[in-house]
Amino acid sequence: MKMRAAFLVVGSLFLLSPPAWSAQPPIKIKLTLSESIKQALDHNLDIRIAEIQLEEMESKVAQSEASFKPKLNLDLAPATWAGKLDSLHYEPQAGLTASLLTERGTTYSLALEQEQGEDERINTSLSFILTQKILPFPRVDSSYLALKKSLLSSEQERLTLEDERNSLKLEVTVGFYDILKQQKEIELKGLYLDQAREDLLIVKDKFENQSASDLDLLSAQVEVANAEEAILQGEDDLFQYSGEFKDLLGIDSEAQIELIGESHPEPEPLELNLGDAVKEALANRLEIKRQKLTANQSELDLALAKSKRSPSLNLSGGYSYTELEDDKEEDEYEASLIFQIPLVDGGESKAEIEEAKSRLKETNLNLEKLKRDTRAEVRSCFLDLEQKLRKIELLRLSQNWSKKDFEIARRRLSGGDITQSDLREKEIGFKEAQIDYLDGVLDYETARSTFLKSLGRKL
Repeated sequence: MKMRAAFLVVGSLFLLSPPAWSAQPPIKIKLTLSESIKQALDHNLDIRIAEIQLEEMESKVAQSEASFKPKLNLDLAPATWAGKLDSLHYEPQAGLTASLLTERGTTYSLALEQEQGEDERINTSLSFILTQKILPFPRVDSSYLALKKSLLSSEQERLTLEDERNSLKLEVTVGFYDILKQQKEIELKGLYLDQAREDLLIVKDKFENQSASDLDLLSAQVEVANAEEAILQGEDDLFQYSGEFKDLLGIDSEAQIELIGESHPEPEPLELNLGDAVKEALANRLEIKRQKLTANQSELDLALAKSKRSPSLNLSGGYSYTELEDDKEEDEYEASLIFQIPLVDGGESKAEIEEAKSRLKETNLNLEKLKRDTRAEVRSCFLDLEQKLRKIELLRLSQNWSKKDFEIARRRLSGGDITQSDLREKEIGFKEAQIDYLDGVLDYETARSTFLKSLGRKL
């Protein structure tokens, strides 16, 4: 019985404890730079929100466009009785209406009604009305302006989304190389730690032989402690960089990522001169396009403000046909001119027009200022990119030289010509050259992306 009870206790503990096989290792994701950019574009929360906002704006545009599409309504009243309580008559009714508003200010209206009379005869009424806006110009109609402004707003949102995607690509590039550089720096700090520990052993040996003082020993111990702290600080920074990078890519914070540095081809020289770069920027820059759209919106606002103060003239014409009892028919034609003249509004319309004019002037001045700033930015980015291009060539040569020097040192160590400390010094030099080169690559990629963005190109 005791043995059985022991088995029950052990079995209960096994069942209640989480099974070993249920604890799965964290997901490990390998990413190159191009894969990181694609991941970010597909899963970044800010981009997804901007895409939803664009969809909302497109829905508003569809609503405005619907104002200029045919509309058809059917009204049915099949269960209708009329009359006194003791003599109710069944009088079903049906109606069909259709309307269409065009961008040129023309309104078409069609109405068809049928009802059953007391003698069960079907009475039919048909009417058609056409209204044409003459003054002010039809295209400043409020419905048409609402459509135009919705289209401009939709284009604004699209350009904003494109700009955010370009900015995200640049952020991913910087974050990617920051992590690679931090990993190399941790490796370098590890070599410094090995060197500090080796120096400490030498000082301890000298201290035991009374050829080194207490201060020398304490100084060597401090060097080891500083080297260990530098590694811990570097690992904390790497953890922070990795967390921010995963958030940028929309990856789960518990997942592990391994970044694969791609081989860097020889940077190509610029394909255009400074003058062509400025012209391209003025034509394609997203900020300039958005500002032009804002100017167009201001022009529409001014036109609408003026139309409210201007007299209006509408031409209306119609035809109606009614089928009466006793097989009689009645039709009628109608035509009219409708004037609407605003007389006194206390100066409200005039103030609204002046406000719209001031807003339009401000928008145009901002556009000119933006063009001026764009020229200056393109010049600065152009020169900076050329400088980074020259620098990366020097760093590439320096890295290749350090690599070759390290390989020679390893062969010399095998032959007994140098010590392990000498080899470590060469390895440190090679690691430093690698970090400098990664710095140069990051500077070049950042300068290149910034330059392309200043031109209005997609990254």
